Amino acid sequence: MRILLASPRGYCAGVNMAIAALDTALERFGTPLYVFHEIVHNRWVVEHFRGRGVVFVESIDEVPEGAVLMYSAHGVSPAVRQQAAARRLQTVDATCPLVTKVHREAVRFAAQGY
Repeated sequence: MRILLASPRGYCAGVNMAIAALDTALERFGTPLYVFHEIVHNRWVVEHFRGRGVVFVESIDEVPEGAVLMYSAHGVSPAVRQQAAARRLQTVDATCPLVTKVHREAVRFAAQGY
């Protein structure tokens, strides 16, 4: 079997969108800018943004009230969205559209008893 690898290889559309959204948010809001979990699963991308002043958090409690919080490409649960609203955070949603579609389908199937 022959395997052909594209060259150069790049990120998927969802990762590209999330990276662009974080760049834009930095330009618009400045730092500190908080991101819930890593923006994407790529150590170099995360370190690049950390060097630019982005703060990656594991809990909404780590974000000061009223600050700007971006949701990563992987999305967040409804509970996280509620916690962010309760803390009056300005949120930017960088969730991949394909992830959002899966989340919506999960809600739909749960409502049907699956």
